[in-house]
Amino acid sequence: MTRPPSLRAFFTENFLDAQSHVPAVLGRDAADPVTVDRTLRDAALALLVLGRAEDAERTRALLAALGRFQDEQAPGFHELLDVTGTPHPVGDVRTPAAQALAWWALHHAGTALAEPASVEKARAGLRPLAEAVLATDWPARLHRDGTTVLDGATLLEQVAVLVLAVHAVDDGDPFWASFLTAATDRLTAFDSADGAWSALTPRGEPDTFHGYRLRAGALAVLAWCTLHERTSVAGSPERGALERARKVLRHLGVHEHTRGRGLWDRVDAGSQTRVDPLLARYGRPDSPFPAKLMPDHALVVLAADRVAELSDDVWAKGLSALAAAELWRYTDSEAGGVFQGQGSWFSTPVEASVPLARHVMVPPRSTGAFSVGNTAYVPFHEKHATTQLLALAALGEREQPAPAPPGPAPALKPWPLERDLSYVSREPLSEGLIDLPAYLAWLRSTASGLGYGLTPYRAPLGLRSDRTAQTFSVLHVVSDLMALNEPIADREQLLAGICATQNPDGGFGEQPSLLSEAFTTYCAVLTATVLGGAHYDTEQCAAFLQACQHAEGAFGNAPGYPGDAWHSNLAVLALLTLGRRPRREADLVAYFTACRNQDGGYGNQPGHPSDTFATFRVVDTLIALGLEPPRHEETVAWLRGLQTEAGGFRYRASGPESFVGSYHAIASLYVLGSRPVDPVACTAWIAARQSADGGFGRLPGGPSETTDEGFIAIQALHMLEGKLNPYWAVVMT
Repeated sequence: MTRPPSLRAFFTENFLDAQSHVPAVLGRDAADPVTVDRTLRDAALALLVLGRAEDAERTRALLAALGRFQDEQAPGFHELLDVTGTPHPVGDVRTPAAQALAWWALHHAGTALAEPASVEKARAGLRPLAEAVLATDWPARLHRDGTTVLDGATLLEQVAVLVLAVHAVDDGDPFWASFLTAATDRLTAFDSADGAWSALTPRGEPDTFHGYRLRAGALAVLAWCTLHERTSVAGSPERGALERARKVLRHLGVHEHTRGRGLWDRVDAGSQTRVDPLLARYGRPDSPFPAKLMPDHALVVLAADRVAELSDDVWAKGLSALAAAELWRYTDSEAGGVFQGQGSWFSTPVEASVPLARHVMVPPRSTGAFSVGNTAYVPFHEKHATTQLLALAALGEREQPAPAPPGPAPALKPWPLERDLSYVSREPLSEGLIDLPAYLAWLRSTASGLGYGLTPYRAPLGLRSDRTAQTFSVLHVVSDLMALNEPIADREQLLAGICATQNPDGGFGEQPSLLSEAFTTYCAVLTATVLGGAHYDTEQCAAFLQACQHAEGAFGNAPGYPGDAWHSNLAVLALLTLGRRPRREADLVAYFTACRNQDGGYGNQPGHPSDTFATFRVVDTLIALGLEPPRHEETVAWLRGLQTEAGGFRYRASGPESFVGSYHAIASLYVLGSRPVDPVACTAWIAARQSADGGFGRLPGGPSETTDEGFIAIQALHMLEGKLNPYWAVVMT
């Protein structure tokens, strides 16, 4: 296996052009630009991380690239340039951390190149910024004029970066010491009983609504360590700085993913990972969904290493190792570079359950974000410049550990499977089970252009998705119409819409021009197949899917992206539908075997606890490959034991009931030739989730959600009545 380029080589070869400009986001490499605009933060970070005396030519080029952000009409820098170098109007602000980072980078370059003029220019530029921050009481953002406050909140990460920048340029002028005294007082204001709040309100009070953020906490640790070092040298206003750093670092440990690996980007005021819909609308809007972000992990490595260096803290060394391992896991083992991270769907506000290679419901115009109708998301298989630079700062010139070779694949018996898609259901659902006319009216109302949207609503409020067509929803609507033996209008139009989402790499996106994913490619391939058309490049599509197989045997959501049981299922089903099989099938089977637990269930990755989602994905894939899942009687017993008295299923042992988790339990049992202990109660439990408008939601009596919930209900009800074509249940998930 060819070793990937180092982090430094990947960045310089893919992100830097001839003038050392840095685009914000790439896909897999330079051939796949995503966001070509340039940010001040990335230009400054590139100079700080790559600039050095022994590489003077590159340092000068990066310095010149930073200089192109200089604002000629006002003190400071533009913060956003387009691909031609023209300032974006929205970048004509003064974000204290970004501005300070730029002056710090200029000082760093001047020192490396032995250019006193640059060093003095950096100090002369940072001082009025520091004075403005003090005069306006540490705002999150200032107007270009340097005095008008645009956001009066105080952010922990901004104060921390200012501490680091001022310390770096300090030449003994009393102003810098006085500024750091004020910064120390402000840092102390973020203290909580456990760690450090991520923000203060404009009144200077802890912002408990936004809770704790991993990135802000890691930067605060670095700031406190810097203040500790100043104490050691010449005295400081804060002599307990190192203990404060260790306290904040310890609290970062509560961000640890309880059912996986790595660290969540946030916890709430009670130090719990939680989905909070209010975050999407109020304060400083953000995705309501926690995620694992690799730039945050890089900062944790830097912070934990600094604490360990200053105090020989064994726990800090362990946290650094945990964060570094996650950084390496999300490093592309073939092309190089670090992916942005991983998200999750949540079965309850505090129960992360299904891996998701997207950060959904991010604010519009977020870096690297795409919008599908009224919902914006960041594909996590992007490679962001900030992430590459922070990872390089954290991991240095270390080589990526070689992936562990897959274990031996067990010899599995064949599983007889009739691969017949000539019918979907044997007979209609029982009369009166649900309000079928209302559901069909709701379902058909999702029609939009050349496809179907997630809901029938054109411009809904709240967090409800709109009617904009997307690949994911087309699969579900077509599946339900066929299961209900309803006519599908304009098949050729639907096929044209699906085929238009294929990209040059062979994969399919959610809409035309959006990035390819194994997930959306599965949706497109299966929809086109059941509609009876293949008007797309099937060879290139199969090649894209094969490239998604990871060294450990599993498939990820994109080439190079870490694999798991969930995405392996989707990729393999699409390949089989295209008449292919995985190139390294034995390695995949070995991976699945390693996902099996003693209780008979499966985790999404080896070592993960069992849940119904992963269990279905594994047994379904094995059966689709014509293989008998090992000791499947134990799997059936474990699944049946998860049914509650109410009729639904817990998605894991001792976990909560889950609507989506129940579908996966029902489907697992169905493809294994079994059924729930009480199918009547389960049927009633599913049917009770039909909403007043005809659609389905996860809670009885609640609003309808999306065509995904409708698909779950219709397909599950057919399985509970024993009426769904078994092969349809295997491939149409």
